[in-house]
Amino acid sequence: MTTTTTSTVTVDGIGPVPVSVAERGAGRPFLLLHGGAGPQSVDGFADLLDSSGHARVLVPVHPGFGGTPRPDALDSVRALARVYVRLLDDLGLTGVTVVGNSIGGWIAAEVALLGSPRVTGAVLVDAVGLQVRAHPIADFFALTMDQVADLSYYRPDAFRIDVDSLPDQQKAMMAANRAALAVYGGTTMADRGLLDRLPAITIPVLVAWGAADRIVPQEHGRAYAGAIPGAQFLQIPDAGHLPQLETPAKLLGAIQDFAAARHPDASIVGPGDGEIALPGPIRMRILEDGSTTSHRLGLGEITIAPHTAGPPQHRHADHDEGFYVVSGAVRFTVGENSHDATPGTLVMIPPGVPHTFANPGDEPAVILNTFTPDRYVQYFRDLHGMIAAGEPMTNAAVTDVMARYATVPATDFAS
Repeated sequence: MTTTTTSTVTVDGIGPVPVSVAERGAGRPFLLLHGGAGPQSVDGFADLLDSSGHARVLVPVHPGFGGTPRPDALDSVRALARVYVRLLDDLGLTGVTVVGNSIGGWIAAEVALLGSPRVTGAVLVDAVGLQVRAHPIADFFALTMDQVADLSYYRPDAFRIDVDSLPDQQKAMMAANRAALAVYGGTTMADRGLLDRLPAITIPVLVAWGAADRIVPQEHGRAYAGAIPGAQFLQIPDAGHLPQLETPAKLLGAIQDFAAARHPDASIVGPGDGEIALPGPIRMRILEDGSTTSHRLGLGEITIAPHTAGPPQHRHADHDEGFYVVSGAVRFTVGENSHDATPGTLVMIPPGVPHTFANPGDEPAVILNTFTPDRYVQYFRDLHGMIAAGEPMTNAAVTDVMARYATVPATDFAS
């Protein structure tokens, strides 16, 4: 099932940017970035990636495309890359593979250059963005749609568009997309300084190129792969500028192999390892943040000091939560009922159920805390960031952080 939401992403120097995102599936996250042909050029591939199993596929519409608004300050590929990195921050995603075609591939390269710890790999599919003097990018803006088809596809007749027969609304949409494309990439679809910046990329990169691409010659793909440390170059036969349309199965296999090679076989967290996301009387040690489990499961260890109350009762909308008592005694309150749990007790909280916990005893208590899927792990990291920044941990501030992860206070059970 595909759900589409519009979120406002705020970026310094750009301001608030409404971003429409279509999301499919659950599991390892993929940010799939479309090219100048618009989001419909990757929708079918997004469905294929979703149906392949254990993939959470997010397809944003570049602001200005598809009738969406574009703030005036959002006027370059580098700026758009910053918007998407902030989007990943707001969503709390980790272990993200960014896949982009054409100008989407250029955006993916700029995302990789930003060095976000949330992004662990990038796939550039027939990406524009480079100046390769002996092999220039075709002047897209000077071409007719028939000429675009001839240069874009291995089998152009299968993908030709009769523009004259399209409804006026669709013609207007295509014109608006074309205008947004020119704003982001300029008429040359290239950044003369990008090639020199690419060696700063530190994440694994796959450069995939349709052998029949005459919009962006394969020399551009080889230049990308040659400049990015450790990058792989893959030529895809029987495909042009849009392999996701002509040879989707081949592209899917390449992306899956690339992602699998980066995915750890196992995670072993020792007694002194993990990430301390919350210090203090309620200490959270993150043991699994979802990067090993394709985001199906997050796991933390909570240590509760004696005579410590927990948070106010609250409800989660998007994940199940589990608590396994390892040592000590923990009082769980669920609505109007309280339960004293001793070691070996498991408490499972489905979405929508109000709950909290406390340690009223004289000894510390330790519980394992599970999140399925893993997204709520980021809530604790956000609180840690507030503490590190010296921000006051007021009830209103904590409630705002909860809301980022589909969680609200159970005010009907407030004490």
